Amino acid sequence: MKRSYEVLWATVSEVGLIIIVASIGWATRQPLIFASLGPTIYELVEQPKRKSARIYNVLVGHFVALGSGFFAIWVANAWAAPSVLSTGTVSPPRIWSAAIAAALTTLLTLLLKATQPAALSTTLLVSLGSMQTRRGAEVIVIGVLLVVLLGAPVRHLRLRVVNSTE
Repeated sequence: MKRSYEVLWATVSEVGLIIIVASIGWATRQPLIFASLGPTIYELVEQPKRKSARIYNVLVGHFVALGSGFFAIWVANAWAAPSVLSTGTVSPPRIWSAAIAAALTTLLTLLLKATQPAALSTTLLVSLGSMQTRRGAEVIVIGVLLVVLLGAPVRHLRLRVVNSTE
């Protein structure tokens, strides 16, 4: 019975959070749902005890990733390099941008004790050109804030359930 409850809880909670964030995006005509939010929602719902599921880690991890992605584009001079998704190929400036962004994101999140695996996805979205504009940065910030705002109560409820069954 417990396992059935956990499967149902995870499925309904994750789908619910995705629907809410995506619906807000639809209503505001903003792409507020993007790849790195999926694993973030997963951790909040299914792995609430992990350090990476803490609100601090989610916020700091994704925001460090965002900054690292933009910094890497600047260092690698990749602003004008085509987006990997638009061309289907990776140019040398994008390779360097991705490598620098990943290294910087990893280093800073470790130093700040804010590891968040999905943050590497965020930094790649930026450094590979998919979300390298001001609008892309705004979308990432708003999407992450929505997931935290909506996901934190779900995480706390899940923590209560997990702690009461141990």
